[in-house]
Amino acid sequence: MGRSLLPVLASALLMAGPAQAADVSLNGPPGASSCTGCHASAKIADSVIPRIAGRKAADIVTFMREYKSGAWPSSVMGRIAKGFDDPQTEAIAAWFAAQPE
Repeated sequence: MGRSLLPVLASALLMAGPAQAADVSLNGPPGASSCTGCHASAKIADSVIPRIAGRKAADIVTFMREYKSGAWPSSVMGRIAKGFDDPQTEAIAAWFAAQPE
C-alpha cells in the first residue's frame, strides 16, 4: 500500500461525473467534512489536534484503521473511523494528501 491513493480518487471523480467531481475537488469526498470539523486546514498554534492536509495518504489510512480496530485508543476517533469502510477511508485519505500543507 506504499503507492499513492490518488488514482483511487481520480477514478472516483471520473465515475462521478463533472458536477460531482467539481464538488469533491472543493469539499472532499463524502465523509471528509467529519474530519474538517476538528482537523483545521490552517495551522493553529498550540492545537493538540494535528493537521492532516498534505500528510501521506497511506499514513492517514493506517491511523484510521488503528482507530477503527481499537489498536489506538481514543475518545472520538474510534467512533468516527468505524463509520467508514476501506474505500471511503482511502478516498478521504487521498483527498487530504492532495491538499496543501
